[in-house]
Amino acid sequence: MTGACVLITGGARGIGFAIARNVVSRGDRVILFDADAAALDAALHTLGTSARGSAIDVSDAAAIKAATAEHAGDWTPTHLVNNAGILGRKMAFDQMDADEVDRVLSVNLRGLLLATSAFLATRRAHPSAAIVNMSSIAGFNGGAPGLSVYGATKGAILALTRAMARDLAPDIRVNALAPGIIETDMQKGVFASGAAMREVVAAIPQKRLGTPGDVAEAAIWLLFGAPYSTGETIRISGGRT
Repeated sequence: MTGACVLITGGARGIGFAIARNVVSRGDRVILFDADAAALDAALHTLGTSARGSAIDVSDAAAIKAATAEHAGDWTPTHLVNNAGILGRKMAFDQMDADEVDRVLSVNLRGLLLATSAFLATRRAHPSAAIVNMSSIAGFNGGAPGLSVYGATKGAILALTRAMARDLAPDIRVNALAPGIIETDMQKGVFASGAAMREVVAAIPQKRLGTPGDVAEAAIWLLFGAPYSTGETIRISGGRT
């Protein structure tokens, strides 16, 4: 137990929930922001009294500010995980839907900036204060065909992580994780068939998909360890580039 309270956006399922579970198992507390109210209720039920949450869209500035204020006091966060993100709909470059582009940018980038701003405005000091941003190896390789907007947002998160690390030092460390293909609901629509997925898995040096727990372990280290690491990105991809 470190007396920490970790705010996790997109915390009700997948990687976000795995991180929350690891934080709680340490004896610390979590606040979950998630747009899926049903998944959030289920996550809070599982995590018990060490967790609170708000069902909000992170791209909604007013909602972020109100939810952050709601959890002030004893539950004022000390750490932040910017995990909320969406893949968006597959689009070719000559068939871009402006509304869909805006939707992905709003959640993946606007949401990260708004959540960070609200956290910084109210945060409680902590000896290991840290922010972890969730990027992706798509930020390096451009992402799967048709998901260029998603890849662009994840590349932008790499740059934002470096900028935040510089601007918030020495009080807060800021690092990023870049997962590869992780077994989450988000990945279900990426592959056209089971055969396509097996082909990709065969090309991963570790010969398996990652799990949310794989990413969560690295997140915990960046949140509470890594005292001299800031502005860095760790790939959690089984060797896939």
